[in-house]
Amino acid sequence: MCGELPWNLYFETLDILERHTIKPTRNRPNVSGLAKLAQWGRNKGTDKYDRVGVPMRSQNFGMVMKRYGNNGNPDIKFDNPFQPSSNNDKYPELYEQLKKLIKTIDKDFEYNTITVNHNFPCLPHYDKANKSPSLILALGDYSGGELVVEGCPIDIQWNPLMMNGSVSKHWTNEFIGERYSIIYYKI
Repeated sequence: MCGELPWNLYFETLDILERHTIKPTRNRPNVSGLAKLAQWGRNKGTDKYDRVGVPMRSQNFGMVMKRYGNNGNPDIKFDNPFQPSSNNDKYPELYEQLKKLIKTIDKDFEYNTITVNHNFPCLPHYDKANKSPSLILALGDYSGGELVVEGCPIDIQWNPLMMNGSVSKHWTNEFIGERYSIIYYKI
């Protein structure tokens, strides 16, 4: 991004995020730290389906990959696993703001998915489903929380960064305060 940072838009986005409740999910065990205990949403060594991983506050907008029908039944598959996220319609104000934000940061950046995390320090991982570089930005009143890419800490608070999480191992340093990260990428 060239030029001055869009401060007004950042604060508008932060205001909407602070009014929005991002619900806990356990659907990303590779990031939450229990990947070794999980196998396709089932406890290893059992036939019991459980939601696994550490609860984290994360929501996806745009396109998402759905493996099973809405009831979680693994026998019901989608014809096309790439579906619009239900969050697009549930939270239109936030979804529109996120699209407005990326157009201001980089109008040419190609993405079809947006992930918003709240107060979640991601553990070291690769983004297996990503098909292109990601653009990531963190907003909020916090200290610490640098994005570490291949061992190099980078301050993304109010500063967008383009990186390729599918080939670069990355994680979040510990932080204190309220931290929202917004990631734009293509699945």
